[in-house]
Amino acid sequence: MMKKFFTFLFFCFSIIIFAQNLTLSDLLALRKKDIAEVDEYLTKMKWSLLEAEEPTEESFGLLVYAFGKNNYNDEALSFIRYYYSNYSETKSISLQIHEASKLNTYVNQIKSWGGKLYNSYIEDGNVVKIYRGTTMTYIVLTGIQSSDYEGTKTLYNLVIYTNEDYDNNF
Repeated sequence: MMKKFFTFLFFCFSIIIFAQNLTLSDLLALRKKDIAEVDEYLTKMKWSLLEAEEPTEESFGLLVYAFGKNNYNDEALSFIRYYYSNYSETKSISLQIHEASKLNTYVNQIKSWGGKLYNSYIEDGNVVKIYRGTTMTYIVLTGIQSSDYEGTKTLYNLVIYTNEDYDNNF
C-alpha cells in the first residue's frame, strides 16, 4: 500500500514538474501572441509576472515572467522575456534556464527541424551560438552569474527571432 502511495505521489509530482516545461513549439507560439494571450497562457501555466514595460517609438515593450519564483526575492527556476512593439510587427521571446539538459532539449529540437549552426563566438563572457532555420533564428547564450553566497552558476538563454527580424536588427 505504501509503495503505491509513493508511486502515486511521484507520478503527480512528475506531472506538475513536466507540465511547466515549455516546449520549443510553445515558445514559438507565444512569440506570435499579443500581450493578453501571453499573460493568460503563462499565468495558467503557473508563471508569475515580474515586470511590464510599455513600448516606445525607440524601444520594445517588455513582459518578464518567472517560474518557480522564490517568495522572498526574484530568484526563480526560469524566466521568460517577451518583447513587443506597437510600432512594428517585430516580436521576440527569450527563455533563461539553469539546466544544461533543458537547453540541450531545445537545441536538439532546433537541429531536428533543420536549424544549422550559423555562427559562434564569445561576447561579454558568454558563449554565443546562432542557429538558423528556414524562417527562424535562435540565439543560444551560455554564461556565468556570480553570487555573493553561492559562488557562480551557469545560466542558459535561448532567444528566438524570425530570420527577417534578426537580419534587420543585427
